[in-house]
Amino acid sequence: MYESSGGEQLFAMIWMIVLVAYCYFTFAQFKVAQKLNHDNPWFAFIPILNTVQLVQMANKPLHWLIFLFIPIVNIVCFAILWIETAKAVGQPSWVGFCMLLPFINFVSAGMMAWGGGSIQSSYPPPSQPAQREPEQVG
Repeated sequence: MYESSGGEQLFAMIWMIVLVAYCYFTFAQFKVAQKLNHDNPWFAFIPILNTVQLVQMANKPLHWLIFLFIPIVNIVCFAILWIETAKAVGQPSWVGFCMLLPFINFVSAGMMAWGGGSIQSSYPPPSQPAQREPEQVG
């Protein structure tokens, strides 16, 4: 009565691959947020909030979200955000840049999430610089 041409199976397989990739990247961002002591690491699993979280992990002001809606500019902004995030977790800046490269970004996300490195900064950024003790004269 109804014959399948195989297109449905291909469609289902593509969606399964997309779902697995989404889970991998969100869990990697969740682990990076935990490394940086982000207030809400679970933001990584919610589509709009994960971009807000990325801006916060890179220690950039929230008005950077506006730049992400501008074509071409958003590519540069995402590069800067991932580079700053990679530096924050103690990875070289090229690891963050590789997040823009298809297939290589799987390795890059894993390096940031589960790789070694010393945490160089943490979220949130300090609100004011540390005050110095008054100098003793005499």
